[in-house]
Amino acid sequence: MNWKSVFGVYGFLLILLAVSMLLPMFWALYYGTPDWKAFALSVPLVGALGLLLFRHKGDLSVGPRESYLIVAGGWVISSLAAALPYVLSGVIPNPVDAVFESVSGFTTTGATIMPVVEVPAAGVLFWRSYLHWLGGMGIILIFLAFVPKASGGGAFLFRAEVPGPEVERLTPRLRQTASSLLAIYGGMTVLETVLLCVAGMSLYDALIHAFGSVATGGFSNKNLSVGAYQNPWIHYIILIFMLLAGMNFSLFYKALTTRSIKRVFLDKESQLYLAIIVIATVIIAANVYEELGVPEALHHGSFQVVSVITTTGYITKDFDKWPDLSRAVLLLLMFVGPCSGSTGGSVKVVRYLVIFKSVFREIRRMVHAKAVLPLRIGDHVISENTVRTVLVFTLTYLGCALIGTFFLLGLGLDMVSAVSGVAATLGNIGPGLGAVGPMFSFALVPPAGKILLTFLMLLGRLEIFTVLITLAPAFWR
Repeated sequence: MNWKSVFGVYGFLLILLAVSMLLPMFWALYYGTPDWKAFALSVPLVGALGLLLFRHKGDLSVGPRESYLIVAGGWVISSLAAALPYVLSGVIPNPVDAVFESVSGFTTTGATIMPVVEVPAAGVLFWRSYLHWLGGMGIILIFLAFVPKASGGGAFLFRAEVPGPEVERLTPRLRQTASSLLAIYGGMTVLETVLLCVAGMSLYDALIHAFGSVATGGFSNKNLSVGAYQNPWIHYIILIFMLLAGMNFSLFYKALTTRSIKRVFLDKESQLYLAIIVIATVIIAANVYEELGVPEALHHGSFQVVSVITTTGYITKDFDKWPDLSRAVLLLLMFVGPCSGSTGGSVKVVRYLVIFKSVFREIRRMVHAKAVLPLRIGDHVISENTVRTVLVFTLTYLGCALIGTFFLLGLGLDMVSAVSGVAATLGNIGPGLGAVGPMFSFALVPPAGKILLTFLMLLGRLEIFTVLITLAPAFWR
């Protein structure tokens, strides 16, 4: 184990966090809220520890074992450091709650333990959403983009953090790939911020909601989330960027470099993703139109479908009050998720595409036993190793959800709250249903439940095996 490289990356991540804390401190000073002191104290503490670790970084050459430890450990250490301002400001004094909120931010989950979000702490509220932005594309990806000597084992790090069954390099040089992805990510954030300001939001609010939607996070500085803004243009802008953030970012890169948007819409995963959104929207709109009317049913139905399938978690209406059919559709979407290569969580559309095609292939194989039947998605042939990995991941994901549900049931939560709470955290979605619904928080979940859900958020964001590998005894031998 190359510990110098491991600690060197940890040091970089802590330095990144310390520098990032200056932004919320600025907003706290600008609005005159007392939480600026918490950031003023956190910056030197986190920064000093980061510099201490980074100065002994060595050659930063890593293999698979170091990569898994760097990614899993880096996310844990970063989350612990990011929780410091919550505790020091007194906004979230309980350490378990503070770490829950921090992990929820980094993993772009958006589940909160704050019953009331509109508190006089402008810095803390900005920090919650900015953590979305840092974690959305991946903190290790930021490291690969900014540290020149990171290419020694960068491929292992890239594969360990980036979600999806297959990871695609956009360019031969890994650092250029990371930089290209971050440029698209940053460009989308800037564009949405400008559009939200034009639509009537303040710069502060626009940044918070741009971070939340482009990173598919969902934290807001309003108790009613996006529903606090009675402006349909704001809703539509956020909806569009959530929709885009749920698509494969590599397709955007190819569309920009080839100057052809056809690539995005000819992609089979994108087509299924958009089809699911349309079908789910029609079902929900038909189910709630008598209560809301057709225009409002389409408006709020489409927003909530996109918000849930992209695992963002923003709300314009309390969907927990909708009929059971609508709630069931949204719960099902929590287990679907957006496209691979997006900033969203959950299982991902492409995995279901592989599973469905595998089922149909087996049916054909039973009829034509000697036929050679490669599994294709578009023009791409899927390897048998990828098919096996997809099946194992999906079964493990559902197994983790089942275990988590029984654990919460044992703590006294009702069935709806337990199932949706696990789905919302493991899938990095945010609000669930019932006691953890969109108008409530996770504050009333027992401490043991919060610890479990915190673990599930990390498990979901790092796609399970990156975390489980580091917990296996064989990993440390």
